[in-house]
Amino acid sequence: MATLVFRLKYVPDEEADDIRQLLTDHDIAFYETTAGRWQVSMVGLWVKDKEQATQALALIREDQMARAQTMRPITLGQWVLGYLQHARQNPAEAFFTLVAVLLILGISIIPFTLWL
Repeated sequence: MATLVFRLKYVPDEEADDIRQLLTDHDIAFYETTAGRWQVSMVGLWVKDKEQATQALALIREDQMARAQTMRPITLGQWVLGYLQHARQNPAEAFFTLVAVLLILGISIIPFTLWL
């Protein structure tokens, strides 16, 4: 049975390419799945062999820790711009996320407004 070693959803292409190269450099056989037409499938890199999967997870963990050392904290302005860019690329997902947030907020606030 295959093991998911790296999820690719929301991962920049440069980082995904680096992980693919890392696995290739260490002779780890992997395959990649896409989200599919409806964007509901698991996007990621998978390894069939358990021993290689363990090795791949360790290598990826080291790589991610090294990346974390070089990252800067994100500001609120950068986060808003990033969300707007994501909303432009995936308008349906952004719309339904906004609707869900408003629905949960509304359900949470309605009991308190009824007492007024």
